[in-house]
Amino acid sequence: MVQLASELVRCARAIVAGEPRYDYAFLVRDGVIEAAGDYRDLRALARRSGERAFPGDRLVVPGFINGHSHAYQILLRGWADDWTFDRWRTQALYGVVPRLTPDDVYWTFVAAFSEMLGAGITTVAEFFYLNGAGNEHAEAAIRAAADVGIRIVLARTWMDAPHVPSEFRESIETAGARTRDLMERFPDAGVCVAPHSLHAASHAMIRAAAEFSRDRDCMLHVHLAEARYEAEETQRRFGRTPVQLLDELGALGERTVAIHAIHLGDGDGELLAESGARVIHNPMTNQYLGDGICDVVGLRALGVTVGLGTDADVRPSLMDEMREAALLQKIRRLDASVLGAGEAYAMGTANGARALRVAGGDLVAGAPADFVVLDASKIDPWSAPLNALVYRGEDAWVQATFVGGVRRYVGEPSPLARRAREATAAIAKRVLA
Repeated sequence: MVQLASELVRCARAIVAGEPRYDYAFLVRDGVIEAAGDYRDLRALARRSGERAFPGDRLVVPGFINGHSHAYQILLRGWADDWTFDRWRTQALYGVVPRLTPDDVYWTFVAAFSEMLGAGITTVAEFFYLNGAGNEHAEAAIRAAADVGIRIVLARTWMDAPHVPSEFRESIETAGARTRDLMERFPDAGVCVAPHSLHAASHAMIRAAAEFSRDRDCMLHVHLAEARYEAEETQRRFGRTPVQLLDELGALGERTVAIHAIHLGDGDGELLAESGARVIHNPMTNQYLGDGICDVVGLRALGVTVGLGTDADVRPSLMDEMREAALLQKIRRLDASVLGAGEAYAMGTANGARALRVAGGDLVAGAPADFVVLDASKIDPWSAPLNALVYRGEDAWVQATFVGGVRRYVGEPSPLARRAREATAAIAKRVLA
């Protein structure tokens, strides 16, 4: 029986499950891949559908998964570079972000999310701080994602430490009520709870966030063991590593998404693995801020799922993150073989989706029709396409980005993206004055 499908996508070259495929095809219906396989096997099944074909000078890959972002931090790049972490956080992050209005958030996020689509990113986990005055800022971020067409996981931050700006702080009760409100009104925004860190959220707030995560069956994102000072201070004050303390607070488990996980103590990797927690590695930002190098090889060997994030968004590029993820492990272990191109690619695609507990990261039946079309003419004929993407890939190779089967980027900024760029320039001029 002939099935109806909205579109058959034919790819002369594709990467599926980390392997090159030729004359590959997938059927898209209602934004989801309904069937996938060799074109000759699918064409009869879909002969009554429309067809979109990409020739041999194009390479089709799944959309990249950005596991951790702070989109408003594009306003910090270019002038707050080369500072110590403490100065960067206090004078740049705390000095600028609290001044943003909801309208500022909207335009800045449209600009940042448009850059991500132009880099082949189709899903972003946005770790969002500006909640002290209510949900209006978060609503602007969700609206920006919807208007741009990128999938969003809104990791809504909970913070109550007295040293953070009042624009970020809430009581436990208020944070919980506002998070539930966003979940109910924006079911497609992937709203989840995000106690900021062990140093910006009280122990009571972290325990409450963990309970909230269990009750609502949502993920819990948390900055963990990012900087050396955090590990040292936690050990000094509580006689525990950050991972051990998070576990004692009941916030380490299968719903936990640990951001960074760099400064780990003995047994911390095993504790992360046994709990089922996932890790998001941010290699570009970790270098930029001088944080250190996450032991990705060690964590993966223990069975921890590791994805990638752009974090500070100095340059929101998953191709950059994949490359740096591989290269930093080679340096850390002094062994060029410890983490290869295929593993780095998986961190930015299928494993990234698994870390966030979202669908995506591959071009197979049941996955969302999120895919990227790359200029394969840039790949040497003798080179494996996946290796070329990881070690030589550039965002300029992205010819088109599709989310749910809809083309959201076409090789140049959209009119909305161009307008956002102008608006963001005006916002920066005002808030940086």
